[in-house]
Amino acid sequence: MPLNAQSNFGAGVKAGINLSTQTTPGSSEGIFVNQLLRINAGGYCNYFFYDKFALQAELLISGKGSDWNDPDYDVKDLLTYIDVPIMIRFQPVKYLNFHAGLQPGMLLAAKQKSNETGETIDIKDYYYAGDLSLVFGAEANLPYNLNVTLRYVLGLTTGSNDVGYVDPWMNKIIQISLGYRILGK
Repeated sequence: MPLNAQSNFGAGVKAGINLSTQTTPGSSEGIFVNQLLRINAGGYCNYFFYDKFALQAELLISGKGSDWNDPDYDVKDLLTYIDVPIMIRFQPVKYLNFHAGLQPGMLLAAKQKSNETGETIDIKDYYYAGDLSLVFGAEANLPYNLNVTLRYVLGLTTGSNDVGYVDPWMNKIIQISLGYRILGK
């Protein structure tokens, strides 16, 4: 039975910011990269299949990448993905839920911008078309059908290939978004 008299199904829209960076376990581990401020936007739907548990899926356009702060390599990799997080949502109380799951993603665009000259080049060949991440976070359900989500996205697969980079680089994101629930809860 659901938490209240509303339908078991919910849907809405959301948008926010990504604090994005990339890390590597390879020999380039000592290279310092700064976080980039990017955006995320899309929609979500959820279905409560048992009292406090729901399946939640989202479709997001998500900015990722990193700011390479190296004397020999002072550029930003600006990546744009379509992400589809699929998560189990646990809602112990009406106004708060916790969620975790997997997030497959598909690379739409990859640009590299020089921090010195501002010149931009296409680097889509430097990255794989697909990306897989683990996502987990919390969401506060506010009055007026609003919700605020804080989420961590941990890259499980390497985003970069060996065309442009020697080492594998994985995406990592802290994601903050504001949503508006159109249907249900």
